[in-house]
Amino acid sequence: MSESVGIELFSQGWAQGTYLFCESLSADFHLHCWATTENLEKQLTDKRNTLILLSQNCDITAKYTIEKTIEFVIARRPKKKKPPHFLNLYAKSTRFLELELTDGFWYKAEASKVLQIDKQDFINQITAKAIQPSALEKTDCEVLTRWRANRYMRVALPDSFENKIRSLRENNILDNGLEHAGSLYLSLEPFEESEHYIVRLFALHRQNSPPESYDSLFKKMEQVIESLNTIEGLTCPYLEKESNENFEAVYPAMRRSEVTVELLDHFIRWNFDSISLSEGDNEGIDKDI
Repeated sequence: MSESVGIELFSQGWAQGTYLFCESLSADFHLHCWATTENLEKQLTDKRNTLILLSQNCDITAKYTIEKTIEFVIARRPKKKKPPHFLNLYAKSTRFLELELTDGFWYKAEASKVLQIDKQDFINQITAKAIQPSALEKTDCEVLTRWRANRYMRVALPDSFENKIRSLRENNILDNGLEHAGSLYLSLEPFEESEHYIVRLFALHRQNSPPESYDSLFKKMEQVIESLNTIEGLTCPYLEKESNENFEAVYPAMRRSEVTVELLDHFIRWNFDSISLSEGDNEGIDKDI
């Protein structure tokens, strides 16, 4: 076994964010993979599926004795062209991610469809089939990296708070209008089961979103905060002119230049999973077989 097999893979172009279409794989490729996903053989012979390389470049090139495997996620193209769900873009949801790999076709990656393959087995397979890597755009690769990291950084909110905001989802308060939010940041006092919470919330304006979209995002977040404040047991100090010096500079929407690390120490990143599920995006890629 060559210790430098990872370096060989990297020299051939296999880096984080590269991908290959499953139709190019050999019929027995699944025998070389480890995954928790069911029906792996069927997944890896589906012509609408692709494998996107998740491993960081340092792990790809690491010596074989240190990192024996590389990690992929399975993504599927729908049977018919359809636009992506807006919360599956820019790593807003930690459950699903949609990327446009071919013109007009959005491929849906699912966090539960991750597999590992031995580096040597992988290079043997691609060499035998003369498979060359395709690569995501740089910005899409950055989103892929953030999506994978967010899966492990998400924070579970208290059940009592989740129950209180259920009406917001049911009344579509958290629907379209957040497409220019890169992240939502939330502060709860207390951060435990309680009958009453002090809620601070802001949206971080997404990088590369047009400047003129900021005003509409601000108005949308004001609507969200006003709706939160009407719920029994929730108080949003922003509406009452915040007097706490740590939060006096917090607004419903914030530009990236306005947010400091010190400020973020008081907030958690609120992932969009529960929102996207309530918006009807609760079906994994297996539902589209």
